[in-house]
Amino acid sequence: LKDSLDKILAGYKYDKKVMDVAVESKVFGIGVESYTTGSNEFYLNYAASRHICCLLDTGHFHPTENVADKISAMFCFYDKLAFHVSRPVRWDSDHVLKLNDELQDVADELVKCNGLQRSYIGLDYFDASINRIAAMVIGARNMEKALLKALLTPWNLLKEAQDSYDHTRVLALQEELKTLPWGEVWDEYLKQQGMEKKKKMFEEVKQYEKEVL
Repeated sequence: LKDSLDKILAGYKYDKKVMDVAVESKVFGIGVESYTTGSNEFYLNYAASRHICCLLDTGHFHPTENVADKISAMFCFYDKLAFHVSRPVRWDSDHVLKLNDELQDVADELVKCNGLQRSYIGLDYFDASINRIAAMVIGARNMEKALLKALLTPWNLLKEAQDSYDHTRVLALQEELKTLPWGEVWDEYLKQQGMEKKKKMFEEVKQYEKEVL
């Protein structure tokens, strides 16, 4: 694999100012669950040594791993990171994003690490049991909501408390943040985008499903 990738990159001329090449690890492979050449360890080292982008797929790790925990360490060694953010269901079934703890953790780390300008965030969803347009909108909105919540979080206050070893204050602030009215900021964002009527999107999706799909 290393030899093949080296040959591909050597023969592929591209302008790094307008394009980034990324490699993406996997915790398993189809039909070879006991061995995967493109493991996380392989691609972490390959990308770093070849000065290309490493892509983290939230569905390509063990279910007990939190991909967000990897972000701060990787930003120490990579100029840019790429992400395939989806909702895994036991080994890489990419389902529509929910605004859950795992998604929020990823958004929080990207904001805390000042990594938004150094990241590519890609989304995709395989579940065909729901409307495809709605899947795209719901998933994209949940990614945006997670980023909004992260951007509204007073990380400076949390860092100040943590650096002074005031863990009681850290815990108190973390719990208070859970009930802050960030939804009102989201509603204002929708209003500014001409989408103030929340039901409008779903009505349009159902009409498209009926008339086109």
